[in-house]
Amino acid sequence: MRALVNAFIIHLTVNILVFLKGWNAFEGKKAMRIIMIIVFGAELLIYSTGFIFYRHLPDAVTQFIRVMGTSWMLFLLYCSGIWLAIDLVNGIRLKISHKPWRIRDQSARFKITTYLVTILIVAGIMAHGRYRFMHPVVQQVPVTVHKSAGEMDSVRIAMIGDLHLGYMINRKHTKRFVDLIMAQQPDLILFVGDIIDGYIEPILQQRMYEEFLRLDAPLGVFSCTGNHEYRYDVEEKIKLLNNSGITILRDSAVLIDSSFYVVGREDKVVPTRKPLRKILSDQSVEMSRPVIVLNHTPDNLAEEVDAGADIALYGHTHHGQAFPGNIATELTFEVAHGYKKKGNTHIYVTSGIGLVGPQYRIGTVSEMVMLTVRFNE
Repeated sequence: MRALVNAFIIHLTVNILVFLKGWNAFEGKKAMRIIMIIVFGAELLIYSTGFIFYRHLPDAVTQFIRVMGTSWMLFLLYCSGIWLAIDLVNGIRLKISHKPWRIRDQSARFKITTYLVTILIVAGIMAHGRYRFMHPVVQQVPVTVHKSAGEMDSVRIAMIGDLHLGYMINRKHTKRFVDLIMAQQPDLILFVGDIIDGYIEPILQQRMYEEFLRLDAPLGVFSCTGNHEYRYDVEEKIKLLNNSGITILRDSAVLIDSSFYVVGREDKVVPTRKPLRKILSDQSVEMSRPVIVLNHTPDNLAEEVDAGADIALYGHTHHGQAFPGNIATELTFEVAHGYKKKGNTHIYVTSGIGLVGPQYRIGTVSEMVMLTVRFNE
């Protein structure tokens, strides 16, 4: 509840600041000010209604309010950032020219133009960002592991991260995710955690688990845990996923078709999580066979490399989801998104197919990954 209250306060504050920016820009323009009052007032009224009465509204209504509210918030934040940059550049320019600078002294034409042009630019950026979320790309990643996998010479693996199914990512999105996965006809399906976003209730209410039952691959469907699995109802969520055909590997390993291993690690939020070397030892993993490790957070790639994993798959970062988040993740993680070979280990960090919060991909992509793994001793 505290997070919701904080979000509402931020939402209200940014609304007021952007409204005042427009009110100042349209000084003397009565019609435009009336339009602003209607637009900002209607949005705030709808958002407040959803915030207060969300438990009593139909699912379709609350879903619309969630998407509208998060979209509006992102829209205002981008607009505010651009206006701030414009004012700073203009202020520095006038300072260098030894001219006084005050926002109220800007010409009416300048204020109106920068206000409206910024809105049009941000609207275009967000339309493109929405398209990128609704149309995930399929990244084709070929790798060669120099080990024998018995009779198997290659395998096609669908790797998916960060679905975040719940109130925002509903059954409609779940269906299109599953459709995309199954269209690739993978031999093996691997998730890297955060399948469920928060509470289990929306999964049950919308019967999203029925979409999981459509996942089918000859070599199975597996996942590790992510930090969002542990937010609420962890054991209930993991039981639901297991019962829906997704085998959750919790610091455990499975030998696939007597050919190679898939190892799933508990998320780093679990205090009792085992070191990878201990998992490999406890599970009697034969390191002469190929080993694929699923580990949600890519914060210590060296552990998988030093333990001798042939392939290490991660998610969690979303690659920042929306600019400038992608820059922040690049500064935080050794690999924020994409492929890298470190030592003898093939590493891939997916930006994920789902999202948290606003449903836009700006400067990043929604993706699933098709790994074509060839075994060549």
